[in-house]
Amino acid sequence: MTVILLAQSAPAQAADSTQYAGGASRGLGVAIPFSGFTDRNGQPVPISGAVGADLVLGSTSQPYLPCQNYDPRTGTGDTFINACEVRGSYTTYTRFAAGQGILFPHGYFMPNTQTDLVNGGSLQTDWGARTAGLSLEFYPDVTLDQEYVHSRFYVDYFNHRANGWTYSYHVGTIKLVTLADPGTTRITGAVTRNGTAPAAKEIKFTIFGGDARSSANYPISSFAVTYSNGTAWTSGAMYAGPQRVTVDDTATGHQCIYDLSSITGPDNQMDFDVARPGFGRDGGHCNFQ
Repeated sequence: MTVILLAQSAPAQAADSTQYAGGASRGLGVAIPFSGFTDRNGQPVPISGAVGADLVLGSTSQPYLPCQNYDPRTGTGDTFINACEVRGSYTTYTRFAAGQGILFPHGYFMPNTQTDLVNGGSLQTDWGARTAGLSLEFYPDVTLDQEYVHSRFYVDYFNHRANGWTYSYHVGTIKLVTLADPGTTRITGAVTRNGTAPAAKEIKFTIFGGDARSSANYPISSFAVTYSNGTAWTSGAMYAGPQRVTVDDTATGHQCIYDLSSITGPDNQMDFDVARPGFGRDGGHCNFQ
């Protein structure tokens, strides 16, 4: 997933990992003291899932994401594109088997050396030394994709040195929650094109927002990527709070972005007719008239 909240900042001044200086004092790289997901009582949850991490170079205000600098037509991109586990998206993508739990017993690490996933061997990327920020996005149990809140957090400060690594603020753990838990919300609605159902998955919805805290009181938010299903759509479970809803009509290239000040509870309605100006709603910022 693209780090949309970062990508809306000013473009970075450089366009390759090698153009960013690293910090010589970083040691082996950077790390986040984050242990994983727990249940409501703070105990590990035997659940499957995945964690995607976006590496940000440069700065939070002028970000460069090396693994998103990729042209699938030519197979080219950043100097170290071969180190990206998901070219065009995540720098790393960690999968957890059913029953294993989404756990990082020692934290999440971004080292200076990565595996060359194309040619074998290793690449001296110095990504750990160059890191400006790390954005982690979590996918609990894909078989129940819309039941669990998809959490995310971003760290951009690393100052504690230990065991050869440089650590960020303590994040701790995140509680795995659903709509049955307090502090959650959901958006549902209808989507049509001139009153008829769009083709399957023709309309894409991307939502970022909400406010929550980890066990160490670190700020976390949520995200969802979902598609139209007939004339219906739903965000699935999210953290309650402000939301940014991006609607893409993949058939026309039209897009509208809606900023919602605060969404709470499970019954929030947003209906769209993608054939109408503003997709039939006021308050959107759209790329068409």
